Amino acid sequence: MLFDIPQRSTKEQNTALAKKANSTKKAIPTVKGGGSIVSRIQNIVAMVETKLGKYRDRYILIREEKDLDDYISKCIENGVISIDTETTGLDPMLDDIAGICIYTPGEKGAYIPINHISYITQERVENQLPVEFLREQFTRLYEHNIESIMFNAAFDIRVMRNCVGVNNIYCTWDCYLAARCLNENEPANGLKPLHQKYVLDGVGDAWSFGELFKGIPFTMIPLKTAYLYAARDPHITYELYDYQKQYLREDIDREDLRDVYWVFNNIEMPCVQVICDMEDTGIEFDFEYNAELKDKYHKLLDEKIEGFYECCKAYSKEIEAYRKANPNCKLDDPINIASPTQLAILLYDIIKCEPVDKKSPRGTGEEILKKLKLPICNAILEYRTTSKLVDTYIDKLPDCVNPNDGRIHCKFNQYGADTGRMSSSDPNLQNIPSHNKDIRKMFKATDGYVLMSSDYSQQEPRTMAQLCGDEKMLQAYREGKDLYAEIASLSFNTTYENCLEFRKDGTVNKEGKERRSQAKSILLGVLYGRGVPSIAEQLGTTTKKAQSIKDSVFRGFPAISKFEQDSKRMAEELGYVTTLWGRKRRLPSMLRPDYEFKWSAEGPTDNDLLDFDEEVSDEVPMNRQNYYRKKLATCYFRDKKKIFEEANAEGIWVIDNTMDKDVTKIVNARIQGSAADLTKLAMIKIGNDERLKELGFRLLVPVHDELIAECPKENAKEAGARFVELMNAAAGKRMTIPLDCDVEVTNAWYGEKVEI
Repeated sequence: MLFDIPQRSTKEQNTALAKKANSTKKAIPTVKGGGSIVSRIQNIVAMVETKLGKYRDRYILIREEKDLDDYISKCIENGVISIDTETTGLDPMLDDIAGICIYTPGEKGAYIPINHISYITQERVENQLPVEFLREQFTRLYEHNIESIMFNAAFDIRVMRNCVGVNNIYCTWDCYLAARCLNENEPANGLKPLHQKYVLDGVGDAWSFGELFKGIPFTMIPLKTAYLYAARDPHITYELYDYQKQYLREDIDREDLRDVYWVFNNIEMPCVQVICDMEDTGIEFDFEYNAELKDKYHKLLDEKIEGFYECCKAYSKEIEAYRKANPNCKLDDPINIASPTQLAILLYDIIKCEPVDKKSPRGTGEEILKKLKLPICNAILEYRTTSKLVDTYIDKLPDCVNPNDGRIHCKFNQYGADTGRMSSSDPNLQNIPSHNKDIRKMFKATDGYVLMSSDYSQQEPRTMAQLCGDEKMLQAYREGKDLYAEIASLSFNTTYENCLEFRKDGTVNKEGKERRSQAKSILLGVLYGRGVPSIAEQLGTTTKKAQSIKDSVFRGFPAISKFEQDSKRMAEELGYVTTLWGRKRRLPSMLRPDYEFKWSAEGPTDNDLLDFDEEVSDEVPMNRQNYYRKKLATCYFRDKKKIFEEANAEGIWVIDNTMDKDVTKIVNARIQGSAADLTKLAMIKIGNDERLKELGFRLLVPVHDELIAECPKENAKEAGARFVELMNAAAGKRMTIPLDCDVEVTNAWYGEKVEI
């Protein structure tokens, strides 16, 4: 082994965990919320007893070593266990574990208290099992490789790792991820609402005590109450799993569900462990560089404010006249650049700007300020750009650093978008601006390591080419050509060389660059769901010209247009579209008519309430529906509102489903979802590669088509080659064109390149 990464299983760390968990006197937790702690906990006890007291005989407390040993043996015998944890907060590295909840079929749901304290004396409650014994029992459990069921598994896995020292914990079925795979539009993503809806058929209470427990650490809840609440969770988790597995299995007779199961079993579940590792590893934060940026950007912010005040001087007479005429006006002195109200007064009442946006005639948003085209508007925009960098990143990020290791451990939301794309939070490392090179440099490699980043070249265009099946696009990639230049050459009927950004001698090819840029804008417009007006704005041309360019591209590559129409047809016929790997993006509105009609709460306006012989139908008469459908089918978008108001006056409510039927959104769902699948497959390959582990390589942050990692500098050359190799191999046989990745080695994110 060339590099040994420290694990949480060392004797010293286990001793520290034991001391932390088993101390006789616990630190008094912070209690938030109104009312005394005694009265609040008494309310909790009473409420839990009222709601769950009748289930007391279904659950048990485990406080003796023999009882836990016997229970774990039953789990091993059954080959399955359901696990949940109770904690004092949502940070697995900084918060304490209160206890572990377990269940196996045929046994009672059980709660194992670990760190409970008396809310009266603040002393540790007696007869709680030591973490050394818990670690021994759960290690025994996982050595038998049994099924492990959880809900939002990444959290519980990390809690068990960081608070108990169980490093070999894993999950084979995450009910949250299963629910997202089965219906990503499901509004109820919590365990209890999902259990109530699907297992209890909507009957009964979901027993959500979120507000009741708010501000009270679970470690303070008396055990006689805590176990009723806690031991129920693994039980209902198992019941939800039992319900879900009838739809998520390899041998199900529905091909579409077999594909969904493949995604769940081969992408989502293997990704859990990789995400846990990334969240626990975190990324190093450079405090010294942050201090430099604070000094630099706060001075810059002051300059931007001064620049705004300089612009205001041009209107000093008008401002003074306005103050005299309006002595009670809301203008500060000087004008507050951060106040939209004061800026609106300045722009529209003092400077007398004509409104440029009908929906927001006194707006001060970015697009409106750009359209006003005044130096003072530019000064406001420059201030806002700088202010956002300071407030969101430079000043805030140091507060996100874990004080114990100097690293930022964000949360990766595995199914962050309905397309399957990942997101991150606390903080959002996927949203760190790339246009500003300073901000990302605050993230650096661990001492002795280097950062390694590798991204897929044209990931989404390649995915689109594969989904389209366009042979010309596929062949361009097989030949290593620039796809945008190839599209431009065929669309504009010229040579490939005439559409390249640079000539062979390295000089800029102005006309070729423009053709390539136009083709790229059209293709990315299709990929990212942008309409022709948006593409026109990006190209700096008219909508008519942009439509003409799009038509040229579609003539050269008819498979793109066909892919759009095929995707729309799939959505209209099935109510969903699929990714390259079979993930579903459900679009139920596609199965509905463009417009639906129902009576508003007031009902039809011409109802004769005295005519008892007339039976009022719940349905809007078809002749009225057809009347409004005809008007809506031939109107401009801007006239829709008037038609809706006309229908409302008649007591008819119109439901507009057309906004959810935009073909560009449908196409984007397939392509973004496929790209997300590919990135996750790459993460799984890389995160589980034994050679990379031996080299001390570890993944840190995924940013859509890019993976950020770190590795000991002496191993970087071999690790980098293996990194790229695995990314290129991640698609397997689903993609018939080569993928292209390059690795960049630096000491900081977006820092200077390091030679290896």
